[in-house]
Amino acid sequence: MLTTHYMEEAQSLCDTIVIMDKGKIIAAGSPEALISEHCRDMKPSFQNLESVFLELTGKHLRD
Repeated sequence: MLTTHYMEEAQSLCDTIVIMDKGKIIAAGSPEALISEHCRDMKPSFQNLESVFLELTGKHLRD
């Protein structure tokens, strides 16, 4: 189990990701599945877990 706020780290090290917001699970799955589900309309350079997190939570990087 790994707990991190660094999405790049989670994407490279984990087989299964759970994204939480305000103490609730809002998404779970493999990095590849989460990216393909939530980033399909984005440019390839933005298709990563950070974009998934921002899309799901509506937060900005500095929130």
